[in-house]
Amino acid sequence: MKILLTHRYYWPDTAPYALMLRIIAQHFSSKGHDVNVFASKVSYRDMQNADDTSEADKKIKVHRTWVFNESTRNPLIRILNVIIYCVTLCLHILRTKPDVVTASTFPPVIAAWFASWASRIVGAKFIYHMMDIHPEVSEYSGGLLGRRLPAKILRAMDNQTLKRSFAIVVLSNDMGTTLKARSIGELPIHVISNFMLDSTMDVAPPAELVKQSGKIRVIFAGNLGRYQNLDLLVEGVAKCFPDYPNLELLLLGDGILLPSLKRKWEHHSQVKFGPFLPFAQARSLIRDADIGVISLSSNIYKVASPSKTQTYLGLSLPVMLMVEAKSELAKTVENNNLGSVVANIDPEGVSLALKKHIDCPFDRNNISEWYEDNVSSAVALSKFSKLLQER
Repeated sequence: MKILLTHRYYWPDTAPYALMLRIIAQHFSSKGHDVNVFASKVSYRDMQNADDTSEADKKIKVHRTWVFNESTRNPLIRILNVIIYCVTLCLHILRTKPDVVTASTFPPVIAAWFASWASRIVGAKFIYHMMDIHPEVSEYSGGLLGRRLPAKILRAMDNQTLKRSFAIVVLSNDMGTTLKARSIGELPIHVISNFMLDSTMDVAPPAELVKQSGKIRVIFAGNLGRYQNLDLLVEGVAKCFPDYPNLELLLLGDGILLPSLKRKWEHHSQVKFGPFLPFAQARSLIRDADIGVISLSSNIYKVASPSKTQTYLGLSLPVMLMVEAKSELAKTVENNNLGSVVANIDPEGVSLALKKHIDCPFDRNNISEWYEDNVSSAVALSKFSKLLQER
């Protein structure tokens, strides 16, 4: 079967989906499929990763379209790149006539719309791999695309894509419920969670970030953005500092809130800051921590599922969730003893949940077993293979 996997970025770019798509491509190739990838040119900063080429990669044919360099963060350049990518993607599908085409949600809505349209013309099965749901993400987070007219246009386009899809892959049942609420008829929805992105390289993290013996470490790894209740998190953890002098919080990553968080907490002896690190470096820091924090703003669980959950659990790290208790994610964590859910998302609630972790640690062997049985790469890839077998 001739399969075309598409995304704006692909390995050796280090965007999470670029790395996951490589694993999916290798899996399909190992099953005897003719696997092709369509993406944009590799960013210069990620070219060094191209040395990590395996025999499996050599069997995968990658076509890259030219785009402008986005290092200047010019919004006009970004818009032009979206247009270039989507138009050349469409032409590539029409020219190569694959049997199966996949697209994800970046660029949001538009890439999948073009890919599904071209797939219908050539008679290819289109698989819509939804990392998040637009425009609902923008509606819940207050983004520009969530305003009335843009949201109406994007939802209409996305509904067309959904109707053209042979299969729609979402990350949670909550996301599936959100799509069904659009009331556009029966949809071929499949739930396949993301999986931990393993690394073939072992790179030591900065020495000053390595956990010292005897410390109890809470880690938040990822984007330090506005919608993750980070101020409440730090204040809640800080409430435990007097009772647990060996407790420390590591905020690993970058984002718009980093300057304000540093102004308030940088000089506190029990709060550490680390820069964004490639997974090969961050892996040991996450694995050696004692508690991993996952925080989502209100209602986001309906339209996305944080992939760091699988990373934490894949490294046997107990999680502390700052998310609505009615979400599937919260119920999964509590029902399987994978960690705790903050009952009230405020400093006091964080403090109470953290004390539960410290005083009654969760069994990391149980977490490891649950991960392997339910959301490991082997489980996810098996589901993708079964998807191709459907008629």
